[in-house]
Amino acid sequence: MDWEANGGQEATSASVMIRVPVGKFELTRASILKLAQRVENERAKAEDVTKRYVDDDARLRNLRVQEAQYLAILKLARTVKDTLEVSEKLSQTRGEIEQQQSEFNSLAKQVELVAISLSLRKEAEAQVFGLPWRPAYELKFAARQGLEGLIDYSTSLMAFFFYLPAIVLWMSTILVGTALGWRILRWAGKALFVAPAKAA
Repeated sequence: MDWEANGGQEATSASVMIRVPVGKFELTRASILKLAQRVENERAKAEDVTKRYVDDDARLRNLRVQEAQYLAILKLARTVKDTLEVSEKLSQTRGEIEQQQSEFNSLAKQVELVAISLSLRKEAEAQVFGLPWRPAYELKFAARQGLEGLIDYSTSLMAFFFYLPAIVLWMSTILVGTALGWRILRWAGKALFVAPAKAA
């Protein structure tokens, strides 16, 4: 993981760029959001570099083929003029290969890693008797917590109503089974104990 940071120790704001593997993007994003007291803005932008990656790879392979051809021609050169011309072409091709290889390596890194840019700002705090006091933030936080609690309550209530028919059916089955079991036990008790007593 690579990271860059701007902002001194006494600064009230800073910017951070983190590069993480693509597979760990969501986990890293969730971890960062948990650390923040407040998120003012969040934006995700995806860029498909697959086509560019394939094109650059093909161009690099073509340049290497061209380099091999110039090397073969250089071996067959008979005059100084031919040798110089082929050497110049070979030098230009190798320069293009180095440049293309550098761009390709950078693009390959973009495919493997994703960049996360963060803008951090210190929360302004009022002091009351030397203690930090942030009424606006605390009010927003309480409102958010209350709203989340209301949503959880509504979700639980709806789930209960959806499960209510199943609960009633189960309770009915248990009650009917218990009543039948009790009747069978009473009948068996009478048959085993009361009838022999009358006969005696």
